[in-house]
Amino acid sequence: MAVVQNSWILGHSHHIWRYVPVEVTLSSILVRFLGVLALGFLVLGAKGQDLEVLQPPGALSVSAGETLTLTCTVRGTGPPGGVKWHKGSDRKQPIYSERGQYPSRVTRVVAGSQTDFSIRISNIRPEDAGTFYCVKYRAGSQETEFKSGVGTEVSVIATPSQPSIEGPASRVLSGTSATFNCTSDGFSPRAIKVTWLKDNTRIVSPEPTVLPEGDSISYQVLSSAQVPLTRDDVKSQLICQIEHETLQSPLREFFKLGDILRVPPRVKLEANPANPVPLNESVTFSCSAEGFYPEDTTLALTLNSSLSETGTAEPMAQNGDGTFTLRSSLKLNATEERNQSAFTCLVMQNSQPVATETSVLNIRVLTEGSESVSMEPGRCSPVLRPSIRVDLNFSFLSVSLCLGLLAFRPLHTLTGSSYSSQEKQPLCMQ
Repeated sequence: MAVVQNSWILGHSHHIWRYVPVEVTLSSILVRFLGVLALGFLVLGAKGQDLEVLQPPGALSVSAGETLTLTCTVRGTGPPGGVKWHKGSDRKQPIYSERGQYPSRVTRVVAGSQTDFSIRISNIRPEDAGTFYCVKYRAGSQETEFKSGVGTEVSVIATPSQPSIEGPASRVLSGTSATFNCTSDGFSPRAIKVTWLKDNTRIVSPEPTVLPEGDSISYQVLSSAQVPLTRDDVKSQLICQIEHETLQSPLREFFKLGDILRVPPRVKLEANPANPVPLNESVTFSCSAEGFYPEDTTLALTLNSSLSETGTAEPMAQNGDGTFTLRSSLKLNATEERNQSAFTCLVMQNSQPVATETSVLNIRVLTEGSESVSMEPGRCSPVLRPSIRVDLNFSFLSVSLCLGLLAFRPLHTLTGSSYSSQEKQPLCMQ
């Protein structure tokens, strides 16, 4: 079979007919078809090379606990394969893909979309901070990365934790100073302010330490303060105050200074009536431990260091400033044999030296002429002494008075004449 082709010869009006074999025509058609097909593949390949993974430029900032939306759009045609999310350029922290197990807080914005691969991450945490990449992969026996977005840098704004105050391990005496530490962590960005107050009065303290020193997803702060302690601090409160850009109002932690404070007692021992006490009259010795803190204090009032005669303790009372007071009293008659008796007040506060106060009972006898007779130790009878004066050098006066009285005694008393049983007893020991 042949095909007749009509050809024109220049300058002539007649036709020339010629026959062309069919096989030649079919071959040329096939060649042309294959060329068109190859051109189509080239065009498709060029379009594949034009595939774009689009992530919006710029960084994102989100507060901890909120939901973060990461946008990714794929345009153009590419090889078979999925799209995945990673955190970090090393691709070692997968975040999401259509296949695999991932945290439930990560979800697709448009499920099943072939162009929108945006994701949401709920309940953002400080450790979520970083750069997120949307990546197109080429399918195969070993999946390979085909094209990646530019990445979206995410910073997490995190509020500081409630501050914590740590004080001394044991109680500290009033009149000295104690060191306190305040810590808070988990915040971002790094800038933070710490203020110390005692009952709303600011305490000067060194600049706080923020760790780590370099960039981090979150930070920790440590602040120390030297706090002077007084007797009036039993009810005082120490305050550590934290200020950060993520807080609407400062965070405060309170520490009761009474938890570490020790206030020693003021010890008093008093007699009522005061020395010298009239013979055979009632006298009360009162022992008190005042203004001490805490309650771990005991008190004892003894006579001549004997536990057989001790005072009667009153219930412990709390004062308006938070300190405590203990009292014990011992009531007795000022008999001759109790003259010069020693009364001792002992106050024992846990782990502290024992505090003591001692008072000696001095007995006197009123005589005619508004004079008093003071009972001396080692004497069987009283000695005259002016009632309006208490002289510390009573021994010298007593001896002088005794010698004077002996000079006026009857002669027979000096010559060894005996007394009858009815006669007056001597004023002084021989």
